[in-house]
Amino acid sequence: MKEQTGLRLQKKFIPTAVLATALLLCLTGGMFFVDSLPVLLTAAVWLLASGAYAAGAVGRLSQSGNSQTQKLQGFSRVMDAALAAGPFAIAAMYAFHLAGRPASYQATLLAALCWLFYGCFGAALRKTSGAGIRDCSGFMERGWLLVTGTLAATALAAVYGWLPVPGAILRTEDRDIAAAGARLGGLLQYPNLFGAVMAAALLERLTALARLPRAAFSRAAGLRGYRTGALAPVFALCLLLSESRGALAAAAAGWAAGWLLLRGRQRLRYALHSGVAVAAGALLARQLAAAQLAPPALPGLLALVAGLAAALALSALAARAADWAGPGASRRRAVPLCAGLAALAACLGVAAVAGLSGRLANPATLLARGELYADALRLLGEAPWLGQGGDTWRTLYRGVQSAPYVGSEVHSGYLDIALDLGAAGLTVLAGWLALAAAGIYRSERRLLPPFIVLVLHSAVDFDMSYGLLWLLLLWLAAWGGQGGRTGRGEYAAEMPGLVPPPGRLPSFARDPFRRFTAGRSSHLARRITAGTAAALLLAGGVAGLCQAGSLRLSHRAAALAPADPAAARLLERAVALAPARAEARLALADVSAPAAAAETLSRGLAYEPSHPGLALALGTALARQGDPAALAPLRRSAELDRYSRGTQTAALRGIGLLTDRLSAAGRPEQAARAAAAGQAAYRRYARLALQAASGRNDRGFRMTAEAAALAKRLAAWRPGVFRSGS
Repeated sequence: MKEQTGLRLQKKFIPTAVLATALLLCLTGGMFFVDSLPVLLTAAVWLLASGAYAAGAVGRLSQSGNSQTQKLQGFSRVMDAALAAGPFAIAAMYAFHLAGRPASYQATLLAALCWLFYGCFGAALRKTSGAGIRDCSGFMERGWLLVTGTLAATALAAVYGWLPVPGAILRTEDRDIAAAGARLGGLLQYPNLFGAVMAAALLERLTALARLPRAAFSRAAGLRGYRTGALAPVFALCLLLSESRGALAAAAAGWAAGWLLLRGRQRLRYALHSGVAVAAGALLARQLAAAQLAPPALPGLLALVAGLAAALALSALAARAADWAGPGASRRRAVPLCAGLAALAACLGVAAVAGLSGRLANPATLLARGELYADALRLLGEAPWLGQGGDTWRTLYRGVQSAPYVGSEVHSGYLDIALDLGAAGLTVLAGWLALAAAGIYRSERRLLPPFIVLVLHSAVDFDMSYGLLWLLLLWLAAWGGQGGRTGRGEYAAEMPGLVPPPGRLPSFARDPFRRFTAGRSSHLARRITAGTAAALLLAGGVAGLCQAGSLRLSHRAAALAPADPAAARLLERAVALAPARAEARLALADVSAPAAAAETLSRGLAYEPSHPGLALALGTALARQGDPAALAPLRRSAELDRYSRGTQTAALRGIGLLTDRLSAAGRPEQAARAAAAGQAAYRRYARLALQAASGRNDRGFRMTAEAAALAKRLAAWRPGVFRSGS
């Protein structure tokens, strides 16, 4: 009875949970900002629920010697275990850094929690696909379309003024960034990733259309063809409006992969449906780009409806033309129609891309990334094998950048992982992605093109900083891996070109692990594994709740007046819950006495040794007390944020304050040393300002008038003369 209740809960609750989580993360910016209440609470709930489930599994294993995983044999079982273990292995690598001295303890902890969450989400998806749910593949398809369709629909709603979505449209006068003056980013607020997701969604629809004969567009088939292709032109339109060169290149590579995987009529259907979707999207994109993504409401709506209706009509013609052109059919009727559709798609595609030709041919932004990649590779050389923990680039880039560019993201997901976890972590990630691709290729090849798009685009942009990307990759891996559980994919009968029969599997996939998996696993080992997993997941969930509680207390304190004693008490509780949270420590230091502030900040630097704000605040607090130890953190803050005129000026101000305090305290020798240190810091600042003036200066780095005045007063310092104020 308990097993039946658990199975019913699994069939209903888990699919609802995974779908609701994916939609929630869409609405929270794609999980780019991990340190936010919605994301932290979501991850914590998932970890606690998964930990409770694992703890319950210990009891179930004590009553039964067999687990559900025994149903999978040979290669399928080993691959399933490896795919499930991938995110947890990466989480363990981040957790390993917590025992040492990572560049950022807080970011490393959050990264470990995120990867635990990804692992639990992936396990739930795979549990869903193996739970005996009726039409499980249909659920996976509908869930994918609901997530990607929500992103597309909300983005277009923002374009047509139907829905206020902050940050959905990037507007700029710089034509190197946006050829039309505006680019579409949707809920993700980043056009490049949005374009990549739309490209993946488009290819998924095109491969689905490729399997449908013309009969699928009839009433007898429930107009299945029209329903399948309804979103294809929408995705194509959103892809073009994103103006993402990387997404277009990844889409081209994914489309080519789909073409190579297909055969016969399916290949022709694929090409014709692609032409229809691109033609409709290009026509609408050209109109919207001319209006800078701000079309008149009613005319714009009519044009959208007309374009989508025309695309659906042409889709039916494309399917009919492909069937006419098949073996034994009358090709004389098909050739003119195919040629006409191809010419229409080519003309409209060229017309749409023509408006982007200036941006596509302009290498300015690509060359700017060259400096960023060079700095990142130099930073990677400091810890090439194991990396320096979570958010290494975001934490350290300001201290290593060779020019004042704005680049808190390294614009390459794989390079970012290498900086965090070194060659070891990059190898684990690459192996995990390769296993996922192999599973899709083995059982449901039609999902390989969208998978390729997301994996390729991540190499040239920071898609991997968005949790939503990992959820989409996990979704494709679980959806595509269903065929491996039953021996064949859902569309085996309809798509012989995309799904190989079991007998034709490569020899390495047939029986390499049978001896390894044929024997019965140790019952005790399974119980120990489940118990350990439960403990770790529950600990991760508690840590997530502590992070969320600390953030909530910080928000409550920020709403109070700084002089309110309640604000200090709230911040003390926030720091106690999350000792590595630098923002909470900085806020607490602002409302504390100098001595208490210095103690709070010095403890914070033990967790975040490369945080320029903590170093600057500590130096300032020590300078107010007249402590010569202030020189070290003040100089360190200027080194950690070398191209920030605010930090450089504040460091000089702190040195001037220290000189004043030492002079007033009758310690002229120490004051003289402080003044000399200030002059040396000013000279370094001046050299950097001179270098920045001769090249690209995205951060507006320059010498400030206050810094020049402070330097003059430091140079003229004599005992009893200098006063910089307090």
